[in-house]
Amino acid sequence: MILSRTIIAMRLLASRLKLTKKQRDITFTTVLPTRQAIILKNNYSLMAITRFTTGENTMDTKGVTLIYAIAALVLLAGVSAAIHSQYATTLGTMLEDNRADLATYAAYSGLNYARSQNDAALATLHTAGSTDFSMTNGVSFRLNVGVKDTGAGTYPVTVLGMANPGTSYVSNALMTANITPASSGGTNNSSGKNVNTAKNIKVAGYVEGDVLSETLSIQGGSTIAGSITTTSPTATLTISGGVKVGGTGEFVCSNANITVSGGSDVVNGDLYAQGDVLIDGGATINGNIYAKGSVTINGGSKVWGNIHSLSTVNFMNGSMGTASTKQYIYAADTVTVTGGSTIYVDIHSQANIDLQNITIYGNMYAKSGVTETQWNTHLYGNIYTNPTAPTPPVACATYTPPTAPTFTATTPITINSQKTFTAGNYYYTTFSTAWTDICFDVSAGDINIFVSGDASSNATIYVKTSTNGNCFNNSNKMDSIDETFYTSAAKIFLYTGGKFTLGGGVDWFGTVLASGSIYPAGGSSIIGSLHSINGTVNPDGSWYEIKYVESNYLSNH
Repeated sequence: MILSRTIIAMRLLASRLKLTKKQRDITFTTVLPTRQAIILKNNYSLMAITRFTTGENTMDTKGVTLIYAIAALVLLAGVSAAIHSQYATTLGTMLEDNRADLATYAAYSGLNYARSQNDAALATLHTAGSTDFSMTNGVSFRLNVGVKDTGAGTYPVTVLGMANPGTSYVSNALMTANITPASSGGTNNSSGKNVNTAKNIKVAGYVEGDVLSETLSIQGGSTIAGSITTTSPTATLTISGGVKVGGTGEFVCSNANITVSGGSDVVNGDLYAQGDVLIDGGATINGNIYAKGSVTINGGSKVWGNIHSLSTVNFMNGSMGTASTKQYIYAADTVTVTGGSTIYVDIHSQANIDLQNITIYGNMYAKSGVTETQWNTHLYGNIYTNPTAPTPPVACATYTPPTAPTFTATTPITINSQKTFTAGNYYYTTFSTAWTDICFDVSAGDINIFVSGDASSNATIYVKTSTNGNCFNNSNKMDSIDETFYTSAAKIFLYTGGKFTLGGGVDWFGTVLASGSIYPAGGSSIIGSLHSINGTVNPDGSWYEIKYVESNYLSNH
């Protein structure tokens, strides 16, 4: 089309200049010898046109030079228009393809999110109806969970992945699947060994068991040999000041942000955050990190696991991977790596990767490319454009406090001298002790104490598990959480409709369920568990220790 228009224009010019037929034929043959000759040239210029004029000596050259120049300009304009049109079309196609890829990625992320949920979480999503989840870069997904097929045990799930929703350049991707609820709950449901549950818990000392609460504060130097779950959607879970958390198979889960900082902090287990994650101040993470928000590693911290972020990853200063064990970073947005250190990591970004002042052994996978800045950036690996998407964090367990028992009590009790409780149920309006001795004789069965008001103890605890011997023998005395008879704590349960308080250095054996707050004291040792329905577990900064033993009463009610 461009060629024919150019020839017509040249013929009109030739006629106006009154060229002879021979001159016109020679001009057309010389300037435009064949379509093939034009296609083979990339640079359409007057120089390109004139190179085809050699070998013609018979024509009258009057005005031909002007024709050459005009013809070249006409041809240049036509070809430029074609190139511009082709470039615009190609660029538009590339942008459409990128949006389609992002929409597909969002849909896959939605399905992965649904697959990570347990039965209760999927049921909640079904009740909520169509729900939008925002990611990054204008990417989101809309999740619909249908009614559970009780026969197959699955939920029908529809996910609409959206890139640039609400604009004139939106791309959508629709995916469906029948989802089987995750066996682990898809939620880091507590293992069942919740040593402390409450709306708010303060830990000061040593806790052997899981902690589940709305919010949690941990005193520096404390140890939680178990998992942590906080359910608040706004309060940051902070682990700092030399705190040690976790163990094999344990985890830390927050419905908001997680900050791990401060010297010797060590988390053994995976981290799951519905918000951002900050690892700072030389902290060590012996596990994987999963975050709905951004992940930042700084302050010389160490990560001995993989990082998954539905947002950005900022590796500012720290260690990750070894020459023998490579780690992985997966992000839905930009990954920035800097800090002057050496890491052994493969990086996957759905956007771009920015390397600054870093030595990195690993391959880079980025849809939008890799940028290397500063003279001392060294990449020992290959660059690809097919990144793997990050895995979303699982939802944290929800907290449902135990149900308060219903009973009638008419008599208070104040224990001023040695007292033995044997198997059975006891009902009081209040419960208190002097500095005396109490023996729980569980040799014949469980002991359940129900108090409608407050309960407190200043007593030394003895536990008798055998039908033989004196209840107050020294071998039955409780001094620490390491007693050989610790499993018998399952048989002792105390409920108080008010608050529960221990005196300084006073121990407790068994499970306490309080409608109000629970106050362990400095130096207390507790075997069992502490649960507050409406209050807190608060030692007021005093150091205490607790070891989890599951309650028979709570297991059956």
